[in-house]
Amino acid sequence: MRKVLGIARYTFTEIFRNKVYYVLVLFAFVLVGAALLLGALGGEQKNRMIIDFGLVSIEAFTLLVAVFAAVTLVLEEMESKTLYLVLSRPVARYEFVLGRYLGLLLLLTATFLFMASSHMALLHVEHISIDSGYALSLLYSWEKIVLITAIGMAFSLFATSTVSAVAFTFFFWIMGHFSSEIHFLAQKTSKPLLTALFNAFYYLAPNFQVMNLRDLPSASLAGSGWLWPAAGYGICYTVSCLAVVILLFRKKEF
Repeated sequence: MRKVLGIARYTFTEIFRNKVYYVLVLFAFVLVGAALLLGALGGEQKNRMIIDFGLVSIEAFTLLVAVFAAVTLVLEEMESKTLYLVLSRPVARYEFVLGRYLGLLLLLTATFLFMASSHMALLHVEHISIDSGYALSLLYSWEKIVLITAIGMAFSLFATSTVSAVAFTFFFWIMGHFSSEIHFLAQKTSKPLLTALFNAFYYLAPNFQVMNLRDLPSASLAGSGWLWPAAGYGICYTVSCLAVVILLFRKKEF
C-alpha cells in the first residue's frame, strides 16, 4: 500500500504541474462566469439556468482533464522510457496501475471540488438557494468522472495511439448518455445484425443516464430507492475497468 500511495503522490504532483491543466481550469471558470450572462437572459428561469449551466460546466471541464490525463498517463511514460525505471524496482504492475489511477483521481477530485466551490460561491452571490438535489447532482457527476477515468486508462492500453484512445473514450462517454435510446433502437429494429450491434453498445457502454440527476426535478429525488443501485453500478463498472487495465498492463512487454 505504501508503494501505491507513493506512486499516487508522484502522479498528483506530475499532472498538477501540467500547463494544460491550468488552461482547462481557466476556461472552466470563464464558462461558469458566462452562466451569469445566460441567467440574465433567462427571465424567470434565471436561477435554473445558472445552476444547470454551472453543473454542466463543472462536469464537462473535469471530463476533459480526466480523458486527456488518463489516456496519456501511461503512454507518455512508455515513450519517455521512465516506465522501465519504475518497473525495474520492486513495484508490482498492479501497484503501478492503482497508484497512477488514485493519483489522477485525487487531482480530478481537487479540480472538481474547486470548481464546485466556485459555483456555489456564485450562487450565494446571486442569492440562489441550493438543495439536496444540487448536492446529489454533483456527487453523481463526480462518479461519472471516476468511471470515465478508468475507461480512459483501459483504452490507453488497448488502442494503438493517443488519438484513437481519446476518440474511443469520448465515444463511450456519448454512448453512455444515450443508453435508453440505444436500447429502444435495439427493440425496434428488425435486422438481427443491427439488433446485436445496438445490444452490444447498450450492455458494454456505461449507463450514465442513471447518474444524470441534474435532469430530474429535486422533488423526485426524495426517497428514491434507485440512488444506491446507481452508485453501486458505477462502482462495479469502475472496478471492472481497473481489472481490465491491470490485465492489459500485465500482458504488455516492457
